Amino acid sequence: MRIAINLLLFVLPFVLYFLWLHLKERSPFLKEHWDRQPVIWLGLFGIVLGGGYFLYHLAYQVRDPNVVYRPARVENGIYYPAQMERRSPPAAPSPAQSSPAPPSR
Repeated sequence: MRIAINLLLFVLPFVLYFLWLHLKERSPFLKEHWDRQPVIWLGLFGIVLGGGYFLYHLAYQVRDPNVVYRPARVENGIYYPAQMERRSPPAAPSPAQSSPAPPSR
């Protein structure tokens, strides 16, 4: 899904330029309107939009602290692909263990 959103954000400036040409009653299908300079700027804006979304998603991604990444490995000639494994959360301390001992006199 993230790849599709990044691709859509990259293509968005080109679509908006296409619509702008159409609204200005210029033919968006002529090669002269798609010179090198507009295409470079549109590509840069698309990269900025896609990269901005990627950084936003990276910064605000919800991470589960109980999920551990296990990289791909080969053991005894058998290939095990990379995977995300859920580990059991640490046991909560019992109330008797967590309360401090009363001071002795």
